[in-house]
Amino acid sequence: MNPDVWRDRAVAAAFSDARAARVPYADVQIDVLLRLLGAVAVPLRHVIDLGAGDGLLLATILDAFPDARGIAVDFSSEMLARARDRLAPFGSRAAVREGDLGSPTWRRHVPRPADAVVSGFAIHHLPDARKRELFAEIRDVLVPGGVFLDLEHVASATTRVAALADDAMIDHQWLRRRERGEPITRDAVRAEHLGRPDQAANILAPVDVQCGWLRELGFVDVDCHWKWFELALFGGVRPTSCS
Repeated sequence: MNPDVWRDRAVAAAFSDARAARVPYADVQIDVLLRLLGAVAVPLRHVIDLGAGDGLLLATILDAFPDARGIAVDFSSEMLARARDRLAPFGSRAAVREGDLGSPTWRRHVPRPADAVVSGFAIHHLPDARKRELFAEIRDVLVPGGVFLDLEHVASATTRVAALADDAMIDHQWLRRRERGEPITRDAVRAEHLGRPDQAANILAPVDVQCGWLRELGFVDVDCHWKWFELALFGGVRPTSCS
């Protein structure tokens, strides 16, 4: 794992600027996530975005829920600089904090219990044992009835399915870049995708395994709400009886 890749200016810029070309069905993912947040049993007033990157996910949530405030937590100064710019129009409704999900110390940036904790394409960089620990920490910062939603890269069941996932992602990226007028070949996109600098930092776990961890930790209404090859949106709710 090489988490320092996300502190690199070029990598941070490439991820932020090319997201529409890189991530299939981003609009569907956001639609499902916002529907789930809208169904939370408690008023959505305090949202934590872990591994917030450039703040796009949190900005989208604050747009959709005008009574909500949010904190964006990330360990990359480059990403946080972008998050501050993106979230500036929300004024005091949004805060940006530097914190590393690899350590429980991120919790010091959560001054009070959260109604929702979200994360987008960040937790997969953590070793599996730390993922499970983080899920427990998230449970503990949620109010009873609060929700955790993770939009994430997950592991394929077999190497054959993983290869199909790569092909689908390559096709998506190639078509989107051609639509934007780039004179690029599919072979070139394939080389970029398979050789991307952040790949070594990926530690993928199957979504059913991660849902199992959530259930073991006491979350309820646990489900994989959306999935496309190695992209998934899953999560659960802290029960009202949880102490």
